[in-house]
Amino acid sequence: MHLLGIQRKLSLPRAQWKTLMGLGALICVVMLTLMLGLSVLPLATFIAIFFVEPLILVFFSVVFLGEKVGWRRITACFVGLLGALIIIRPNYATFGIYALMPVLTAICMAGYFTLTKQLQGKMDGIAVQGWATLFGTGFLCAAMIAGHLSSFEDMAFALPQGIHWAWLALSATIGVLAYVLIAEAFKRAPASLLAPFQYLEIVAATILGYLVFGDFPDAITWLGIAIILGAGLYVFYREQNTSELSD
Repeated sequence: MHLLGIQRKLSLPRAQWKTLMGLGALICVVMLTLMLGLSVLPLATFIAIFFVEPLILVFFSVVFLGEKVGWRRITACFVGLLGALIIIRPNYATFGIYALMPVLTAICMAGYFTLTKQLQGKMDGIAVQGWATLFGTGFLCAAMIAGHLSSFEDMAFALPQGIHWAWLALSATIGVLAYVLIAEAFKRAPASLLAPFQYLEIVAATILGYLVFGDFPDAITWLGIAIILGAGLYVFYREQNTSELSD
């Protein structure tokens, strides 16, 4: 009976397969835009632009989840997007379409969280992640084949060589450790308390970008970062005041 219960939890519900496939497609796009963007953009710049994701998620929560969000938070979201545009403008002139990759990553991540929220209570969390990853893997394999057959060099398939295997193993280890720590943190503290700490990632990305790649944000980028940080922290502050949903 216990095994039967586990099988039911992990099975693919017919009513949800399209949503799970959508999650897989979003995972695929996130990975592709992440790799394409980071291959060209400075690390801190990519991370700074990507952090419009919580602000985009506010819009999605209103449009797709029917949540009520007051005008103050909506205004803060538009201000944050303005900060992103400040960073993107000079970088678009330098890097072209690649400067938009962090925005696409952010949109897809916000979409991923929105679809995941829609599945809340309908499927076991592990089953959702498992099926979404499986579909995502299929889409990524198709993308690799398409890249190999096309003339787009950045999508061309190539096996890792030598030290690349070690870097991939280290990346996977750090990723697993990070998700475990995040899960443990959310068990012990409310999301509203933890959310602002994610902006420390901009600080870490700036330090690592400078030490490893010699990149350091210019004054315009810092201005955009400050605007995005301010808007994001204000949104989290307003969300803590659950009794003021009309604000």
